Amino acid sequence: MRLALLGKEPCGLEDLNAQLKAWVSTVANERIHGTTHEQPVGRWQTERTRLHVLGNRPPYPYADDEPRRVARDAYVSWQGSRYSVPWQFAGKDVWVCEHAGRIEVYYSAKRIALHERAARHRVVTCADHHRGIPLGGNGRGDKILIHLHETPPVVEARPLAAYDSLAAGGGR
Repeated sequence: MRLALLGKEPCGLEDLNAQLKAWVSTVANERIHGTTHEQPVGRWQTERTRLHVLGNRPPYPYADDEPRRVARDAYVSWQGSRYSVPWQFAGKDVWVCEHAGRIEVYYSAKRIALHERAARHRVVTCADHHRGIPLGGNGRGDKILIHLHETPPVVEARPLAAYDSLAAGGGR
C-alpha cells in the first residue's frame, strides 16, 4: 500500500479511503492480473452480464463457528457472554457457533448445548448442565470449580545414544 501512495501519507480515514479508491480504479483494475492474464476491469464487465438475481432462493447459509475451551466452571465464552455446557466437558475443546439467534456448542459432531443468544456480558445457565457436579470445597456457597482428572499423554522414552551414533556418521 505504501508503494501505491508514493509517499503521500493520508491525513485520516476519509483521505485514506479516497486515495485507495483512486489507486484501485487507476492502477489495480487496469493492470494485467498475474493469474487470469486479464485486466480486472475488463473481466468484471464480462462476468457481470452473466450474473443472475437470486429471486426467491434463500442465501447460502453461513455459520460463524470458532473453537473454544470449556472453563473449569463449565461455561464457554462467546461474543461477550458466557453459556453453560454439561460439566463433564470442563477443560475440553469445543466448537461454538451461532445459528438463527441460538448459540450451539459441539463436542466432536455432537451438540452438547443450545441456548438463546443473550445480550453482551450475560451469563446463561441451564440447570441440567450443572446437575450432579461433584461437590467439593467448604460447602459455604463458594464458586465450585470442577477438578480435571485427565492423564497426560504417554510419551515413548528412548535412549539418546542411538541418536549420537547417527550424528557421528555411524548411521545410514
